[in-house]
Amino acid sequence: MVIINFSDTKKQALLRGFEKGLAAPVMLFGHFQAPNVNPIPQVTIQSIEIGEAMENDWKAIGTDLRNVIERHGKEYASKTTN
Repeated sequence: MVIINFSDTKKQALLRGFEKGLAAPVMLFGHFQAPNVNPIPQVTIQSIEIGEAMENDWKAIGTDLRNVIERHGKEYASKTTN
């Protein structure tokens, strides 16, 4: 919504201001209800040692890198040797 539309003619500006003026009491005394909020599920944190968590993370990173090399490594190697 544009607060002031400078491309309006004087008549359009007057009508728009009049309409907004009529809507002001409705906005002031109207009853508006916010939508219902969905409940957020409770998050439970697993009890795991820091060393074990880091080990699992590095294993996952290594698996991801191995998959990428297997998938794209042959293409890269063939392009660089030519």
